[in-house]
Amino acid sequence: MDVSPAFREAAEDYFTLLNKQYPEKASIALVGDRYRLTKDERMILFRGITSHAKALSRRSKLSPSPRLPEIHIDGYNVLFTLLNYRLGKLLFIGNDGYLRDAGGTHGRLTHGELFLEMAKDFFSHLSTLGFQRVQVYLDSPVSHSALHAEEIRDLIRKSGLEGDCTLWDSADYRLKRASAPCIASSDTAIIDALPGPFFDAARSFLEERYKPKFLDLSSWFTP
Repeated sequence: MDVSPAFREAAEDYFTLLNKQYPEKASIALVGDRYRLTKDERMILFRGITSHAKALSRRSKLSPSPRLPEIHIDGYNVLFTLLNYRLGKLLFIGNDGYLRDAGGTHGRLTHGELFLEMAKDFFSHLSTLGFQRVQVYLDSPVSHSALHAEEIRDLIRKSGLEGDCTLWDSADYRLKRASAPCIASSDTAIIDALPGPFFDAARSFLEERYKPKFLDLSSWFTP
């Protein structure tokens, strides 16, 4: 999907409103209606652009190549991003520097075989980066999450890593309370709540494997 010619101007207006502390939803409605943005373009604004202060804070927590033996992973957040890329959905880099997609999974997983294929390659990628142990957190309300946890444990073992995959009512809640040396997630609630460091593992894997050209909102605004 390509964004409309007016999207950049819309993004700049939305960024200005956020910096003036206007509410997000009202600002998206105002800017989206003015520039006649599509549903996906409005979602990119919502998920991809934050205020200058928040963008700076989140970028300061992002590590391009953490030299750490262990990483804790927001499982569905990362793996759904990989799956959505393979399904041809739009991915973009937010102005805070983190890779995200335009959403649309909503707790339901289709293309199960492709999901596991991407997970297998992803854990192998982490192994090549020098990680030795991974802890994956999954949201139990997602359909077939118990089966996914079992399969991910097997993939972790086969990739030569140590670690586990655990189920929680809310992976976000648990991650915020874990003593994680490094975290892979693009969830803003987690990023804002913790000191980091964060590693954009989804972006690292996709850029290494597929060499994509993502829409990069971080290049539009001076950090």
